[in-house]
Amino acid sequence: MKISVVSPGGNITYEDVIASITQKTSKSDANTNSGAFARALNTTTVAEGTSTAKSYKDIFIEASRKYGVSYDLLTAMAQQESGFNPEAVSRTGAMGIMQIMPETAKGLGLEHPFDAYENIMAGAKYISQKLKEFGGNVEKALAAYNAGSSVVKNYGGVPPYGETQSYVRNIKAIMKRGADVPYANYISRDASKEEVEADLKMLLSQMPDTEEYRVLRNTLAEMNYL
Repeated sequence: MKISVVSPGGNITYEDVIASITQKTSKSDANTNSGAFARALNTTTVAEGTSTAKSYKDIFIEASRKYGVSYDLLTAMAQQESGFNPEAVSRTGAMGIMQIMPETAKGLGLEHPFDAYENIMAGAKYISQKLKEFGGNVEKALAAYNAGSSVVKNYGGVPPYGETQSYVRNIKAIMKRGADVPYANYISRDASKEEVEADLKMLLSQMPDTEEYRVLRNTLAEMNYL
């Protein structure tokens, strides 16, 4: 599944929108503008059977309440794991926003790992299991999420692996300053043009007047959303 928004004439992919922006700018400006757009829209995802107008923040709040895991912890994990990219795939095969491995996904009942909502919920469920397993110790739970529970048990704590130690340290730092949860709505593939337009207008209304806002507004206007 590509990152996409529903356009009046069919689906326009995220990559198409970025290309549209870069074609209208110089090469030096293109990186800045496309980066701004990515941060602004990063990423409006499409999935079947979901309600419109649900922001990433809403999903993380829901996951936090459902599984009893700190919102700050979940969003920090998402930022560290994938930068909130719902289509991220690691070299080892971890998938989606919360970077869940295929076998773990099966155990969690995650059928659509690139569905932002399902992936966040599965990640919250998984880290809640690790927190319970390690008596609420956040560092051990994070290390287990990253390297596996058996490794943490063998070492009696965070293992002496550079990657895992950096992982735990980075997430704690993000939690302290607050994660950069993107301005994004989770939009249903089944949504009508009118529903999508309403969602995008709501998204714009929530954004401050920044470079990201202006790039997103202008691009959506050119795509006949506004």
